[in-house]
Amino acid sequence: DCAHPPLNGFNSAPTEADPVSGCRTFTAPAAGLYDAYAIRDDGYRTPLRVEDATGAAVCEYWITCTLPAAGEYTVRTTSRSLVIDRSATTGCEPVGLGLFRGEFAAAGETDCLSLPLPAGARFTAVEPVYSGAPHPAVTVVDADGTDICHQPSGPGNGACELTGKAPFRALVVNDGTAKPTGPYALSLHRTDTADGCQVLPEGDFTTAPRNARVTTGNGSAVACLTIPASDHSVMEAVQLQAASGTAVSAQFLVVDARGKESCRTYTPSASTWTGCALTPGVAHTVLVIGRDAPGEYAVTRRDITATAKGCTANPATGPGGASAEGALGAPGELRCRQVTTADTKDIVHIDARDALGTANVEVFGDEGNGSGYTSSGPRCTGDRACAVTGSTHYQAVVSVPPTKQAADTYRFDAVRLAGADGPAPECDRVKSVAYGYGPVTGTLDEQHSTMCAALPTTYSDRFAMDISDTTGATGTAVPALYDPSLDNGCSYSTLTKGYECRVIENYTREPTPSFLVLSLPEKASTTSYRAEAVCTLSLCGLERITLTKVSPNAAASGGKTTLTVSGSALHEQSRLLLRNGDREIIGTTLAVSPDRRTLTAEVDLTGAPEGAWSAILLSRGNGEYGKLPFTVTSAPLTSTAPPTLSGEARVGEYLTATTGTWSPKPASYSYQWYGDGKPISGATRSVFTVPATLMGKKVGVTVTAHRATAADATASSATLTAAKGYPLGCTVCPVIKGTVKVGSKLTATSGTWSWTPSSLAYQWKADGKPISGATSATYTVPASLRGKLLSLTVIARLSGFGDGQVNTVGVKVATGSAPKATKKPTISGTAKVGRVLKAAHGTWSPAPTSYGYQWYANGKAISGATKSSLTLKSAQRGKKITVKVTARRTGHANGTATSAATKAVAR
Repeated sequence: DCAHPPLNGFNSAPTEADPVSGCRTFTAPAAGLYDAYAIRDDGYRTPLRVEDATGAAVCEYWITCTLPAAGEYTVRTTSRSLVIDRSATTGCEPVGLGLFRGEFAAAGETDCLSLPLPAGARFTAVEPVYSGAPHPAVTVVDADGTDICHQPSGPGNGACELTGKAPFRALVVNDGTAKPTGPYALSLHRTDTADGCQVLPEGDFTTAPRNARVTTGNGSAVACLTIPASDHSVMEAVQLQAASGTAVSAQFLVVDARGKESCRTYTPSASTWTGCALTPGVAHTVLVIGRDAPGEYAVTRRDITATAKGCTANPATGPGGASAEGALGAPGELRCRQVTTADTKDIVHIDARDALGTANVEVFGDEGNGSGYTSSGPRCTGDRACAVTGSTHYQAVVSVPPTKQAADTYRFDAVRLAGADGPAPECDRVKSVAYGYGPVTGTLDEQHSTMCAALPTTYSDRFAMDISDTTGATGTAVPALYDPSLDNGCSYSTLTKGYECRVIENYTREPTPSFLVLSLPEKASTTSYRAEAVCTLSLCGLERITLTKVSPNAAASGGKTTLTVSGSALHEQSRLLLRNGDREIIGTTLAVSPDRRTLTAEVDLTGAPEGAWSAILLSRGNGEYGKLPFTVTSAPLTSTAPPTLSGEARVGEYLTATTGTWSPKPASYSYQWYGDGKPISGATRSVFTVPATLMGKKVGVTVTAHRATAADATASSATLTAAKGYPLGCTVCPVIKGTVKVGSKLTATSGTWSWTPSSLAYQWKADGKPISGATSATYTVPASLRGKLLSLTVIARLSGFGDGQVNTVGVKVATGSAPKATKKPTISGTAKVGRVLKAAHGTWSPAPTSYGYQWYANGKAISGATKSSLTLKSAQRGKKITVKVTARRTGHANGTATSAATKAVAR
């Protein structure tokens, strides 16, 4: 039922949908790489499962499918489909370098461009700016169809090295569904040679740096420049500016001759620049990407490493030092300051301020690192303060975006916050940020443009910055908070109309200290500030609220006393709480040390009960922390009512002691029980079980009261005489095991008792009367008891307790089992008329006490023949004789057995 369309070619429409069959079989001319897609109306491609002739999957929805051999293969889809042999050249269009214009005539088609380049060449394909949809995406393949490199739409990711088997082709598809068909443009360039590219000269930060000018239009959308291998530093600022009258914005891409992207700009602009990391000793190609329209652009490159020329010298100052002044050029012009510091481990705060607030700064280190798209290390770019480390020379590039107005001058701060030995001496070394920092006050001006504080923060601390100008001015000091990664975690909130600062670090249990810097506002040259960083979490920093010591830990009742509290994360609103039962005394906080580890409090002990109290720290949210002993001097403990005993003073029963009544109230009690005035070992709980050893003795208890601030005191109860314990009772009563009948052996169980007996006594009874000698746990029933009621009395004995007794229910003794013949009776003698036959009774168990006989002729009883012998008569002639023996035993049923028959009685 499958359709059998031919393979699709390049630059051709997909096969139309066949919703009836839902499958298509195609013929692969050879093994190799194939593309198999389902195509939607908007051109969206979905890889298809490819099956061989057996229905087995060769490719499971892979983008490119490798078929193992020539033959028939099947795909299943109700949409349009596209199946292309990637090694085929059908439909491929030969192209030259430069601008190529193509068109997607059908949604989902794949165009093929045959490249005029040899193996080993490096190549890039870029899309002109403002080309509109559709957007081409390029995959470069060799003669076998093997991917060499894949570039999405736009300027690409650098250059592609042509490896594998020539010729090479660029496969172009629509990279989107907004417009599935229509014209597109690509500019094709070789990047491993400088053929046709003018040299981009080295410039600097003087007022008239050297540059190169390029044009677009007349069939060209991209212009190229080359940077010589021996004439560049490792990091340069590459700048593109449209000439006056050029209406088309552009962007640029820089790659080295090895295919590595050095830098790029992502958005077309009339004036743009970026830091560009250049590979040492390697030439680079600069592609200025515009569109096929008249345009002229100036391209400038400038060294931004420590050897940069034209930068204004700017040694870093300490916090509180003066700012520097500089002149701003026109919007888009670059100015450079070279900030120097003594050690690569120094942390330097950098900020550019101007009256219009439009100046931006981007900072590069000794080797140009520290900023830009391809840099490593702290990022320092934009119109806000930043911090850098890792170099001794920093090139700060100051500019105003071309879309904004530039002021005439700007002020520049370069402040050394810390070095290898820690924070700069001018920084306030803060001991605790548990609740924030400050408030601090001061004045900033251009001669003292910053203040600094080193904060012991942690990875997720957040602070609301309460900053105001004490003179009422609207401009206030601007905060910057630098964490160990030197991120500036401060931002202005339009919601709160203030700054919020946070530490931006990954989770860690280690401290992540930060620097808080206050700088002058953009548009004011002085401010008198009051600033406070308020922790918006429950706590900031590593500290947690603790109470470790109260000194002194005792005081006399009746007046006020001053106490010193030691702990951590103590707050001005923290309070000392003394607690004794339901009684509480809350102190007044007098002072808290700057490190928040010491709090001074006054407590009023007037009327406070003497004794042990607990000292507790109340946080500002009234949470309770710590619980330390505190003593208010107390009077000796006195028993106002003695302990009492409840329960029965009887062996096996338990007595319970009360504590009695004391003044003041004890903190705890201990107990000691006595027998006839002597302490009982181990009897130290409030409950005591009377043992047998105390029977007849006087039992009492002594209670000792304890209180931390007073000596122990004791009081004794009245005594009780211990009586004999209650008789033992069975929890599982004894019973008789076995069948109650003559000759049966019966066994009595011991049962279980409320206390374990020391001995058990047994008495078997017949009709309620004791059977002489029947006093063991077992008993064999004699014949004399047949028909009588047999019962058992069990007596349990334990010293100190009454005897426990259990009587079982009487059971009538049944008749014993009948004796059984273990050897049958036999007949001796000759079976003839007149002769005498004798019977032997055989063997029986149990042994009978007597036997009875009955003779039979041919099974019929012979009248009167009831003795152990029989004289044969003529009436028995010709008949067989047997004898049945009856065994009798007193108290048992009778047992019978019959002998074997004789031969027929002869004449």
